[in-house]
Amino acid sequence: MRMETKILIGITGFFAILLLVGWVALNETGRMSEFTSQYEARSTERGATIFESNCASCHGLQGQGSGRAPALNNPRLFDGARLTEVGWTGTLFDYVANAVAAGRPNSGAYWPQAMPTWGEEFGGPLRPDQVQDVTRFVLNWETAALDEANPPTVVQDFIFPGIRGEGDLQIMASGTPVGTNVQAILAALPPGDAARGETLYTANELGCSSCHLSGAVAPDTVGSFSRAQDRIATVPALQGYTVDQYLVESIVQPNAYLVPNEGNRIFSTNGISIMQQDYSARIDLQDLADLVAFLKTEG
Repeated sequence: MRMETKILIGITGFFAILLLVGWVALNETGRMSEFTSQYEARSTERGATIFESNCASCHGLQGQGSGRAPALNNPRLFDGARLTEVGWTGTLFDYVANAVAAGRPNSGAYWPQAMPTWGEEFGGPLRPDQVQDVTRFVLNWETAALDEANPPTVVQDFIFPGIRGEGDLQIMASGTPVGTNVQAILAALPPGDAARGETLYTANELGCSSCHLSGAVAPDTVGSFSRAQDRIATVPALQGYTVDQYLVESIVQPNAYLVPNEGNRIFSTNGISIMQQDYSARIDLQDLADLVAFLKTEG
């Protein structure tokens, strides 16, 4: 083969390689973008599973919040209001990831229980990639949360960090918890004030309405009295109960009778109700009497 031919073949091959490298470079951004989108979609799906198993009982299946924790499907999280309120200057992704991983150790001062730590680096059960999965799932609500034409339901908004004030509402004014002895409670229960009971029911300190209002997480407030009557009449284990006994037991012994789960609506897991377990230590006889009086108006 002549030397000129060899040189021509070499030059042609060189330019062919340059063209191939250029074509790959031009398409690399799009290819990596598609790969990233696919990865984040799978991460969001994994996060949904983790959220449902570990977070929904407090934050709500649809992120609407409850008496235990605030709504995360919340315009104030995505429009910057919450980050400004707490003085966070980083990204929203980092804010949510930090909350998931490190928890909120002092939040028990203004919620019924503190937000636990979930990240392995802080002693929790989730790997760093799982923390990111949950974070991506929460951030997946942004479009819906900011849809002004069809805003999401926010059952419980954020509370500014700090000790929650009770104002003029004196819960457990006697200083004596009601306890869990239903028969003793019924024998000593004073007359109830339904108006005060409604105020107690909606107070942040108890948070009853955050779960029960419109049936957000737990059975709807409306119809509480009628459902109690129906269950007493139809559930063998409740035969002989009075409505007062049923309501008192539901509040101070939430695992005594478990409302059956309804499809995706989970009211109990492994014999434990999603109802807060510590009301017997957080209210007194008058508080309980007022709550029962209010619930008996919801027929």
